[in-house]
Amino acid sequence: MNRVRRKWRILAAATLTLLTACSTVPENQALVALPSDLPAVSLPSDLIVTGNMEDMMQYYDSLRKQPAVELARVYDKVKYNFVQNKSDANRARLVLLLILPNTAFRDVTSALYLLNEWPRDGTSTTGLQGFRSLLVSLLSEQQRLNHSVEELSQRLKEEQKRVETMQNQIEAIKRMEKNLIRGER
Repeated sequence: MNRVRRKWRILAAATLTLLTACSTVPENQALVALPSDLPAVSLPSDLIVTGNMEDMMQYYDSLRKQPAVELARVYDKVKYNFVQNKSDANRARLVLLLILPNTAFRDVTSALYLLNEWPRDGTSTTGLQGFRSLLVSLLSEQQRLNHSVEELSQRLKEEQKRVETMQNQIEAIKRMEKNLIRGER
């Protein structure tokens, strides 16, 4: 478990390092408006979410501070925006929400799918391609480690059952020996 925490710390440090070197999305790229049936979401008013890595990390930081109910609303809004406009920035926002720990909608598999389906055209000016590559490698490794942990946990359970069975057999043999010794006296 310590390794997983260390990997998340490395992810955060690497992401912050990437922030300073990334370019921005053109200002004319607008988000799709929410339909009237979805509730309004309040993120800090001074936070303009673009494809700029610094903005994305500020966005992620603001998400971490939101209560669970508010995060669910944000997730609905971002998901809707992505369905309407599959821009790099909208995709990155959705991925950031999907990898957010301790949320009901956390889904690393879906995040990896979105990252792997991210268009890899050479004309991308968002600077998010490096971010995508970093997240793909870190999330893939996390998934691999989670599968290993699950596998090891299953093996441990099987071994515990085997040990319990062996202990029961040993106890049965001891009882048989005691009965034999009593019977000879």
